[in-house]
Order: sequence, then C-alpha cells, then structure tokens
Amino acid sequence: MSSVQGVRAGISSGGTHELEKDWKKRCNGRSRWRKSSSSGSRSGRAKLSLQDQEAIRVLAGDLPALWQAETTTAQDRQRMARLLLERVTVVVDKASDGADIKLHWKGGVETEHTIKRPVSRYDQQASYPQLVERLKELSSKGLSSAAIAEELNEAGFRPPKRTDRFTRSMVQRLLLELGLMRRKRHGNAVGLGADEYRPGGLARKLEVKRDTVVRWMRVGWVNVRRDGENHRIIWADADELKRLRELHQLPRTWRTRPGWPS
Repeated sequence: MSSVQGVRAGISSGGTHELEKDWKKRCNGRSRWRKSSSSGSRSGRAKLSLQDQEAIRVLAGDLPALWQAETTTAQDRQRMARLLLERVTVVVDKASDGADIKLHWKGGVETEHTIKRPVSRYDQQASYPQLVERLKELSSKGLSSAAIAEELNEAGFRPPKRTDRFTRSMVQRLLLELGLMRRKRHGNAVGLGADEYRPGGLARKLEVKRDTVVRWMRVGWVNVRRDGENHRIIWADADELKRLRELHQLPRTWRTRPGWPS
C-alpha cells in the first residue's frame, strides 16, 4: 500500500479527529514560541549594560558635538529635537524678511533667535535700502548691468525667491523699476565706437534689408562683438563697407554655391 493510500485509509477509518488534534497542538506550540520570542526581545532591548549607560551619559553631556557629528543623521537630529524641545514659537514680520523664533526647552530654558525667511519682493528685504543706494552708486559710474550684478554678488546682496546670485537681466529689471535706467530704443547709437553699427544701422547704411545683415552675422561674414548688455555691434570701416556692398551685388546662386555657408 502506498503512503497516499495509507493516509486515505486513515481518514476513512476515523483518523480525521487525530489529524485535527495534532494540527492544533502544533499551532499552539508556534504561538507560544512567538510570544516568548517577542517578550524576550523587548526585555532585551530594555536592558542596558553599565558600559552602555555610561556612554549615553557622556554623549548627553556634549550635545553640540553629538549634533554635529558626521555619524548623526537628519532623522537622529529630529529625534533629539523632539526629546529636548517642548514647543517652538515663530513670529513672522510680514513687512520684512525677518522671523523671530523662540525655543522652549524642557527644563524651562528659553532661547530666542532671528532668521531670514524667503520673500517674493525686494522691498520686503531688510537690506533693501542699502541695495537701492548701492545700485544708485554703481549705475552712476556707467557700469553695465552684468558688472553691477557681479558687484552686488561680491557685496553679499541676494535676490528674493530663494535665488543665490544676481544676473544681468535681474539688474536691468531692477534699475528700470527704480527709474535708474531708461529702456533704450533698439538699434540706437549709444555706446558705439568709430566705424561701429547696430544691425539695423548697418542695413540702412548699405541700403539692404536688415535680414541680410542678420544672415551675414549668422554665417560669420561680418565682424561682430557684443556690448555690456549683450547686444550685437558690427565693425565696418570704409573698406569693409565697400566689401559688403560688393558681396550684396553678387548673384545669390554664387553666394550659395557648394563650399559657402548657407
């Protein structure tokens, strides 16, 4: 008789009750083992050796060192704060970027701190009056917006909205808002040297379309530099103007033949 047939015979002959008793016995044994193991682990965690207790006392005596230790994680610092602090009171000055914080420590000690909070406008910053005076001083020297941005960054000024550094475009917008700079008409002659033109001015000088000059700049057929405001300026003396006029007179098919920039 096979083992399977034997099991079937035992079940058919009333062995079902014995199998059920054996299964319950095994389940009760596992339950008792789990309870004893769980209670043992809890009691084990609750007991500390004298050496462990002394190590905890040493660490508690120098909390700043424990807080700044490389092995202390952000989660560890959160646990420490929850254990040591009863509550935190924050008073926000809506007219500036300042916020007063009072820490209520367990044991009755209270400490007060002032921090800077992110704001959305320049006039909400405590350093705004100093920023305006510095902008007036730098703009009166004729510095470009890019140069002013570098000066502000080196002086420690910071824009609002969690931005770390001033940029040329930020300074331009701020100068315009403060009335320290007028928006220049595009293509004006301000800032040009001898034999220098804006793209539109060169087009008028040569009596060609502005798009033609823009194409020449794109393919590198003219001498171009950029000013402090990142605008393009083209150099062209008398000989260069003559060359550009001759270039414009060339047949278009010749200017776009293989080997020439398209």
